Amino acid sequence: MSVREANQNFSQVIAAAERGETIIITRYGRPIAKITPQPFDRSKDPQWWAAYNALAQSLKAKRPTGYRVGRVTEEDKQGSGPA
Repeated sequence: MSVREANQNFSQVIAAAERGETIIITRYGRPIAKITPQPFDRSKDPQWWAAYNALAQSLKAKRPTGYRVGRVTEEDKQGSGPA
């Protein structure tokens, strides 16, 4: 579908995606964009999982910063009261 057709029939393009169709948008006969249905549950989306796993690996590779104080208790949060 050309950019012009997609622009003029945008609601129909969205309806087609809701039905599960993938629409390729072209300009001068060359593909420039793809409109695909978005899964309701992202846990079933392999592209989302790939991005999630890449982020998780990136975070694991980072060197920890700051000072670790250990477990914070309720007393630590509230203080020990009047002295």
